[in-house]
Amino acid sequence: MNKHIVTIVKVGLSIAIIAWLFSQAWKTDQFSELAHGEKKWGWLTLALFVCLGAHLFAFLRWQRMVRALGLEFSLIDAIRIGFIGCFFNLFAFGVIGGDSLRAFYVCRQMKDRIPEAIASVIADRAIGLLTMFSVASLAFLAFDFSTMDAINPKKMQAVRVMAQVALVVTCAGFVGLGILMFTPQLTNRGWFRRLTKIPRIGPVIARLTEVFKAYSKKPGSLLIAFALSLGVNICFAVTIYAIAVGLSGSHPTLADHFLIEPIAMVANAAPLPGGIGGMEIAVDFLYQSFSKADNPAENGIVVAFAFRFTLLLISSFGALAWFVNRSQFSQMYRPVSIRNP
Repeated sequence: MNKHIVTIVKVGLSIAIIAWLFSQAWKTDQFSELAHGEKKWGWLTLALFVCLGAHLFAFLRWQRMVRALGLEFSLIDAIRIGFIGCFFNLFAFGVIGGDSLRAFYVCRQMKDRIPEAIASVIADRAIGLLTMFSVASLAFLAFDFSTMDAINPKKMQAVRVMAQVALVVTCAGFVGLGILMFTPQLTNRGWFRRLTKIPRIGPVIARLTEVFKAYSKKPGSLLIAFALSLGVNICFAVTIYAIAVGLSGSHPTLADHFLIEPIAMVANAAPLPGGIGGMEIAVDFLYQSFSKADNPAENGIVVAFAFRFTLLLISSFGALAWFVNRSQFSQMYRPVSIRNP
């Protein structure tokens, strides 16, 4: 019952946020300007293809993370399951639904190496988030906030605080990564050996630690994963910018979007159905923050809705892949007895 109540609350919150944003856009005539304004279809088409490229970069990154552990996993399977994961994200909370499906698929294919399969998904998500925060941090360090004559200085100050938090998270993330990747002697500590002897949990910790040690022996694969993740963030930033150019003549610069995109995508990972509502309100807030007297960006809600629609179009590939392979997946979901590694 508690789970149902939480689900209802989260769905209700997403609906409430979208309804509020819709009312705000209606009051400010954003929809009217969208209906009567000139559309630059070339930019909108570019946004769709660049967004597709971002997803393909992400799927290739995951495949590299799986293969770095010595697991056989084809790029075709990574793309197919990746698109299906995008489709499932529409009905789950944040990105957890798609990640769970990816982990489940790899575990069913590699029953004797379940910890490694799960770790590949976790490591892929961790690298994606760390790169996202890194992009925000670099954009923050490159921006000169003192020269930005924003219409809403308080909101711009809030963005500055968000970027500072991203910088702290980035530094902490790389420190933690260094500890995990470059201190294999950790397993020789007495307290760690006692930890691995805890019933049920201990063996899993030991296997996961071995996975991290395996990644530490593949620095080239990790560098490629970070490069691909950087490509994902660049593509998403260009996607949002291209949508803004295609729908209006007033919008933040492309450089601004390298700070807008990572914050918006973190909000998209909020525990809401498909992240709907979190990303939209973040883009609207960020567009208002970057509004200037000579370049007002008052169409953040419309751009956010258009970006969400673009993501939905991409997820339709997942729906197609699901229905084409539904017989295979129905067999995968049958309960089986998996030996505890």
